[in-house]
Amino acid sequence: MARVVIAHTPLAPDQLLFRSMHGNEGLSELFEFEVDLLSPNTSVDMKALLGKPLTLEIVTIDGTPRYLNGQITRFTMIGREESSSRYVVYRALVQPWLWYLTRTSDCKIFQNKSVVDILDEVLGEYGFAFEKRLSASYRQRDYSVQYQETDFEFVSRMMEHEGIYYYFKHEKNQHTLVLADDMGGHDTLPGYPRIGYLATDRVGGTGREVIDQWEVTEEIRPGTFVVDDFDFKKPKADLLNTRSQPRDNDHGRYEMYEWLGGYSDAGQGEHYARIRLEEAQAKAEIDTGHSNVRGMAPGYRFNMQNAPRDEDNKEYLIVAVTYNLREGGYATGSPDGLYSFNFGVQPTSFPFRAPRVTRMPTTHGPQTATVVGPPGEDIWIDKYGRVKVQFRWDRYGQRNEDSSCWVRVSSAWAGSNFGAVNHPRVGQEVVVDFIAGCPDRPIIIGRVYNADQMPPLELPAKATVSGFISRTIKGDGELANHFVIDDDPSNESIKLHAQKDLGVSVENNEKHTVEGTRETWIERADTYTGNTSLDETVNGPHTLTVNKGGPQKITVNGGDQFIKVDGGNQQVDVIGNQTIHVTGKRTDTVDKGEERIIGVSLKEDIAGPQTTTVVGLYTENTKGKKVTVDGNEDYLVKGAQKVHANTSLSATTDGPMNLESTKADITIKSPTKIILNAPNVEDTSKKKITFTDWGIAFKGFNMGLTALNVNLNGAAITANGRTVSVAVQNMGFNAYSITGSINKFDMYSASGAMGLYSTTQTLFQTANKATTIEMSQVKVNPRGITVYL
Repeated sequence: MARVVIAHTPLAPDQLLFRSMHGNEGLSELFEFEVDLLSPNTSVDMKALLGKPLTLEIVTIDGTPRYLNGQITRFTMIGREESSSRYVVYRALVQPWLWYLTRTSDCKIFQNKSVVDILDEVLGEYGFAFEKRLSASYRQRDYSVQYQETDFEFVSRMMEHEGIYYYFKHEKNQHTLVLADDMGGHDTLPGYPRIGYLATDRVGGTGREVIDQWEVTEEIRPGTFVVDDFDFKKPKADLLNTRSQPRDNDHGRYEMYEWLGGYSDAGQGEHYARIRLEEAQAKAEIDTGHSNVRGMAPGYRFNMQNAPRDEDNKEYLIVAVTYNLREGGYATGSPDGLYSFNFGVQPTSFPFRAPRVTRMPTTHGPQTATVVGPPGEDIWIDKYGRVKVQFRWDRYGQRNEDSSCWVRVSSAWAGSNFGAVNHPRVGQEVVVDFIAGCPDRPIIIGRVYNADQMPPLELPAKATVSGFISRTIKGDGELANHFVIDDDPSNESIKLHAQKDLGVSVENNEKHTVEGTRETWIERADTYTGNTSLDETVNGPHTLTVNKGGPQKITVNGGDQFIKVDGGNQQVDVIGNQTIHVTGKRTDTVDKGEERIIGVSLKEDIAGPQTTTVVGLYTENTKGKKVTVDGNEDYLVKGAQKVHANTSLSATTDGPMNLESTKADITIKSPTKIILNAPNVEDTSKKKITFTDWGIAFKGFNMGLTALNVNLNGAAITANGRTVSVAVQNMGFNAYSITGSINKFDMYSASGAMGLYSTTQTLFQTANKATTIEMSQVKVNPRGITVYL
């Protein structure tokens, strides 16, 4: 008798004979076939068969074979077929190679990959055949985590989320995993493009392959699906997306809402809203049936004919098949075989979506990780302050900048350009939690110390100390900025240390109150800039000491400086030089008195006029005084001026010299004599000149007296010279003696009369305007006038 089902195994054909098979196969399901095999061998090496392929070759009515292939994942010896049978029954559990993914679990990070890239990577590691019949394009995922789940759970939930499903294409020696996302990924059922319906009671022995049972089920499903999410890079973006396509029934408009849709922009949201609605409506119409079509297989399409309802005559996609195969016995008189197929289909007019039966794994509480970055970097962050971490469970990370995605860091205070900033550094242990427990959404919520990252204070000895202590980048452990509070009652303090620069900015007012002593130590320089004013009040002494020979400089730009010593004295001690430069006017006001003691010299350079006003007596005491006046010098003395020189007094000029009294006499007095030393002495006053003294002497080579009246009065008048000329209108010599040590005496008078007279007699008289008197001709007594040659 010809066999309809033949089993192909690694053993010889007669070692394992097909007896029966019961199994299920469906879209996005791992098929499972229980195959009973007969063997004359009671000692089949069952371990050797595990993991080996088993193929069932099923001969269709027209003689064309179809195949069911899978991997033997369990092999059981059941026992003798019958007590008298020579065969032992073995039962093989046959499953797809994809089932092997349920045997492995992992924790692994995938970065910057699409779901297709991830499927290629995971499925490709197993070395079995798979085929992608995908029409959609899939976004690149920044970060996807396989967390505490099998490979099968991981790829299943990824595909379910994206709307990808799978089925298997069976061949004689292998089966191929086929990935699809729409009806274009399905072929027509080989050999059966159309299958007709024929009721069970009419099939009989027609030998035809038909559908003999048909059930149609309509179900109320949601008509709208809404998804939403949040992207911190676009916090104000509205990512809510709605997909609505209610079915034609009274309650087909119910809405499903899902938060955390797993996307970051509105375009992705449209995709997921559509996928979610298609998933929700995938079972709105469930059609099931029974058939003897031996080629019936999930993942293929066919057109139904002669359906009980005309509207059911359309194209369907086979979504599930239950196989019930039993071969006729191998002994004479055994019953005939049974080949039955229950199936489920859906119209191809709407897409198939696998239900999301594989849940996203959730983290249970926070966990710790280590901050990582490129070699040699102490801080590795992006513009959001995010860091990279190495998770404890990640066996594949290299502890570098590629170990994870950028992870956001929680802050005690975060706002728009304000808040607290404290970046985790490479090597630090951080506490990581996950938003909504999703391993794809880590967030750092804290930091902890460990044996390699110890606290900066010796504990518990300094348990009273708290604060902030940083560390200089690429510096040793001693270089740090810190703000430290010590609550020890015996040493309560707050300490602020800047390793390099310290900047304090106050927009309005700043107030410091120090109840005790304040000390400030500045190693290099101190600069203060006040835009408006600086007021300092010191209730006690104020000492400013500039050491190390450095200068002190006070500059007042565009304003005034006032120094007031109220009720005390001011003392300025300058060990070196003192320079005062005033570009404008300087005024010194001293209410009582001023004393200046200059140890060496005083030099004053005045570019313009100098005015000195002294209300009282002005006294100068100096060992010597020299005044140089480049221009003119004027003295105005409203009272009397007296100049007294103990030794001598000289007045010298390169030009004319004038001595004038505008209202009174000028007296020139000397206890010895007054000397006029000039080539010429001339009186231009045109007034009377009177010389009164006991003795008046005129000496010179030539002497001339010219005036309207010349009076010489004195006890003795002496004129010495070879020639003495007197030319006046009236001239009188009144003296006890006139001595002329000259040869002759020339006289001239404009009136024409002149003479020499003594007190007792006329010595010489003439009416001529000019005359010459020979001195030898004149003789007078001692008390008269005596003229000598």
